Amino acid sequence: MKRKLLLLSALMLTWVLTGCNEKETEPNTLLLVSIDGLKPSYLERTHTPTLDSLITKGVLAESMIPVFPTSTFPNHYSLVTGLYTENTGVISNTMFDEEIGRFFRLSDRSAVGDGRWYGGEPLWVTAEKQNTRTATMFWPGSEAEIKGIRPTRWSVFDNSVTYEMRADSVLTWLALEDETRPDFITLYFSRVDSRGHSHGPYHEETMEALTYVDGILNTIMNGIRGIGLEDQVNILITSDHGMIDLSEDRLVFLDDIIDLDTVNVINWSPVVMLQPTEGNTELVYNQLKAAEDNFRVFMREDLPERWRFGGHHRVPDVVAVADLGWTITSRSFFERRGILAGTHGFDNAYPDMHAFFLASGPDFHEGKVIEPFSVVHIYELMAHLLNLEPAENDGDLSVLLPIVNRR
Repeated sequence: MKRKLLLLSALMLTWVLTGCNEKETEPNTLLLVSIDGLKPSYLERTHTPTLDSLITKGVLAESMIPVFPTSTFPNHYSLVTGLYTENTGVISNTMFDEEIGRFFRLSDRSAVGDGRWYGGEPLWVTAEKQNTRTATMFWPGSEAEIKGIRPTRWSVFDNSVTYEMRADSVLTWLALEDETRPDFITLYFSRVDSRGHSHGPYHEETMEALTYVDGILNTIMNGIRGIGLEDQVNILITSDHGMIDLSEDRLVFLDDIIDLDTVNVINWSPVVMLQPTEGNTELVYNQLKAAEDNFRVFMREDLPERWRFGGHHRVPDVVAVADLGWTITSRSFFERRGILAGTHGFDNAYPDMHAFFLASGPDFHEGKVIEPFSVVHIYELMAHLLNLEPAENDGDLSVLLPIVNRR
């Protein structure tokens, strides 16, 4: 009898220790936030107490190097897949695919929600495949079914949904106590980017937009503390690119160089994607090359390898890339619409195009500043934090593993 009691006690102890070990290894919730268009230097120009506090408690990158082109959809999707644009196929906010037989434009919600445009495997698909629940409060690509999978919770992008409502949705999801509670959540804010386009970087309106978003982040952090999850939620705050001011003194008129009837213009400045009509490829390229000033022109096969861009079939035969701060336009469009106050999309080697990265939470070191790194490495970091087996990607976990205080 005594021997049976000892055996039972040993089994119970083993069960308790095993249960504790499983609890200790259970991943913390991960909240991924994008502040579209947040240039790292903006924080030096305006009041951001919430971001400042998170920086003190977490890890800040001097900057984050976006993929090329430095545009919204390519970079948001590369962040969650760990792939360069030549491997995602998301080569621009506007693109054409002969196999699909149509254009992709942000204004075309049916295209945005068509999974055929999205290569690779975003983290919410990786997670759902491994029985980890996810929720996306807007993220480029998240409203499409990819590999037959969607997030547990997702929404079609609706800019009329206030930032307060978005924050409330995130806090509601975090407070859930059933099996649908997400372990990975995305949250997207576009106001800083839109103000940067309409008013320019560092303009008062742009800075006020950042201060406003900082206040929303404060609401979220207070809510997390209010439901007792401060030590159970990791937060990554990112952006997709920087911003540079434009000027009417820095214009290149494409129709002064080539006959626009000899090309299909798939995308305009700063990365002008041209598919010449049959028999005109060499002519168009040579005309642009002869006038190459304040922009660079490439045949598709000669695009710089460091961009990891030209290897996808959606990239057309001729690509012209404006120098930083220059605009390639047409005279008719300029007369009708003028130019934006600020934009992005330029060569990702320019520091002005670099993005923002901040990591804070129980799994990160405190008060650490790291050197610039490529956005493609974040997918591996997120998979590691969530104890997921990552899909094939271009990132390297060793790049960001040093910021994690648990291995």
